[in-house]
Amino acid sequence: MTEKPATILGVFSHPDDESMGPGGTLAKYAAEGHRVAFVTATDGGAGRLFDERPDDAGELRALRRRETLKAARILGIEFLGFLGWHDGRLTNTNVLEIETRFARIIRQERPDVVITFHGSGISYHADHRVVALALQGAFFGAGRRGWYRDEAVEALPPHATPRLYYYTLRRSFIDKVDWPRVVYASPDDEITTVIDTARYADARWSAIQAHESQKEGPPFAILYEAGMFAEECFVRVFPTWRAGDPLERALVARVPAR
Repeated sequence: MTEKPATILGVFSHPDDESMGPGGTLAKYAAEGHRVAFVTATDGGAGRLFDERPDDAGELRALRRRETLKAARILGIEFLGFLGWHDGRLTNTNVLEIETRFARIIRQERPDVVITFHGSGISYHADHRVVALALQGAFFGAGRRGWYRDEAVEALPPHATPRLYYYTLRRSFIDKVDWPRVVYASPDDEITTVIDTARYADARWSAIQAHESQKEGPPFAILYEAGMFAEECFVRVFPTWRAGDPLERALVARVPAR
């Protein structure tokens, strides 16, 4: 039986989420020959411009696009672009509009695995939570004809993605460091999947640093220096995780060619 590389699609809220989130995992699978691509829902205009939040976000948006492209090159992954919603305002956007856009991307890219942030948002950021909610709807809707009234989406063949994962933090790790932000971190009994990313820790750190305009944000150096980029944790949303299932050590293997 011939095999083909899998496609892993990351759907994130902000420029830098791909690096500050599961950057080591994305780099690992790209290095192993899988296609790894991601989209960014917002334009990053509400972020920092180094130590300021500018009144005119135009320069910041352009800079963050350049930074995201640089981070993607470091991780060896494919940046599919910003989807253009305003940073920090996803709660003001019709969630069905966001879901429909995600479903269109899933049908176009036809991934084997989809990844986003944990439904808590991890940092409780409303944009993260909206993306997680909309993506879960799109994950199932993209696989069914007639789920959407949008003609552009319905013109595309349905695609049922085999797996959906939420990236999360391990609570016992966060408890070991002096992390200055309030975050949701998963207890061990919520984590279903742990990926060994030790070989890609430096790449992830370099990708985070590529988002130089955000260096006054969360101090990820604390986690990097504590060796906490050596693994990354996930919650498998689909197929449904059941009590007693063994801990997974991979998101995907090579899959049979269709």
